[in-house]
Amino acid sequence: MIGLYLHVPFCTVRCSYCDFYLLPEGARGAGPRGRAAFVEALLGEIDAAAVRHPGAVADTAHFGGGTPSLLAPSLITAILAALRRGFGLAPGSEIALEANPEDLTPERCAMLVGAGIGRLAVGVQAMEDEALARLRRPHDRSGAERALRAARAAGVASLAADLILGLPGQAPSRALDGIRDVLDLGVDHLSLYLLEIHERTRLGRAVALGRTRPLPPDEAAELWERAVDLLAARGFEQYEISNFARPGHRSRHNMKYWTDADYLGFGPAAHSYLGGERFSNPPDLAGYLAARGRQEPRRETASPEERGREALYAGLRLVEGVDLAALRRRHGVATPYAGDPRLEVLVDAGLVTLQGTRLALTRRGRLVSNEVLERLS
Repeated sequence: MIGLYLHVPFCTVRCSYCDFYLLPEGARGAGPRGRAAFVEALLGEIDAAAVRHPGAVADTAHFGGGTPSLLAPSLITAILAALRRGFGLAPGSEIALEANPEDLTPERCAMLVGAGIGRLAVGVQAMEDEALARLRRPHDRSGAERALRAARAAGVASLAADLILGLPGQAPSRALDGIRDVLDLGVDHLSLYLLEIHERTRLGRAVALGRTRPLPPDEAAELWERAVDLLAARGFEQYEISNFARPGHRSRHNMKYWTDADYLGFGPAAHSYLGGERFSNPPDLAGYLAARGRQEPRRETASPEERGREALYAGLRLVEGVDLAALRRRHGVATPYAGDPRLEVLVDAGLVTLQGTRLALTRRGRLVSNEVLERLS
C-alpha cells in the first residue's frame, strides 16, 4: 500500500532555523480565505491523482508543512473524505497531523480526534523559554505543556513530539531536562534532531556573521549519546537515527520513506515516489491555486544507480538497516554487495555491522552517518 502526504504551506511565523516552503501569517494568501482556497485546490489535485492512479490503496496519510493545525477541522475532514474516496483509506490506517502547541486547545484537540486524526506530532522543539524565543517559536514552555496535556486528554491514540538538540546557548543539562519533561507529559514518540544550520535562514545568517554559535560538534555528539541512553532507560526504542518510540508507536508513514516504499504527495512543494519514479510540485502556492491543484508535476530523472543509492542511504537511517540483496534485486548491481571491500573497511572501523546480507550502522556509525554514506557512494 502507498502513503499519502499533504503539504500545508502556512505558518504563524517563519522560525529562525526553518528552510521549508511556507507562507507566514500576514503574507498574501495566508489568511483564512487563502487556506480555504488552498484546500479547494488540494481536493482537485487529490481527485485528479485518484484518476491517474486507479487501484492505488493507501494505509497512511500525513499532514505536514508548514503548520497543518492552522487548518479548520472542517477543512481537514473534507481532505480526509477526498482521500478515502480516491485511495480507500480504511479503518486501521495511520492518519497523522503535525501541529504547533499554540493551536492545540482542548476543544481543537477533541475536534481533530473527531475528524479522524489518530496520530498528533507536536512541534515542541525546546522546553526553555529563552531557546524558544531565539528560534522564533510562537509558544513558550507552558504552552507546550498545555498542548501535550490537551492532546492526551482528548484521546489521541499516538502522541508524538519534536525536540531539537544543540541549540545556541543551550546547556546540555537543560536539554536533557527538556527531554525528561516531555516524556513525563506522556508522549509515545519523540523525534530528536541535532540542529542543522541552513544558509538561507535567519539563524544561518546569524551564524555566518558570528552573532551566534551552535553547540560544537564534539559536545553535540556527547549530548546525543546521553539523550539516547536517557530514552532507552525510559522504554523508548531508537528505530531510526532521529526517531524513538514506545512499542507500537513508530511512524508508519515515515517508514515508507526509509524502506523505499511508494507515496504520493499533494500541495505545493510536495514530492512523490511511485513505481520507481520521483516527481514533485513546484514550491508556488499562487501557481498551485491558479491551476486548481492540477499543475503538471516536475519529473525527476534518475538512473537505476542513483535510485539504488537513495534507497541505501534512506534505509541505513533505520537501526535495523537494509537488506543489500533486496536492494540489488530492485535497483541493480550498483548497490553494495555483502563482500564489497568498502563494507569490510567500515566493519573493521566499527561503523557498520553486516549480518548475512543485512547492513546496519552501529551506534558510533549513526553519529557519523554522513561520512559512512560518502564512503559508500
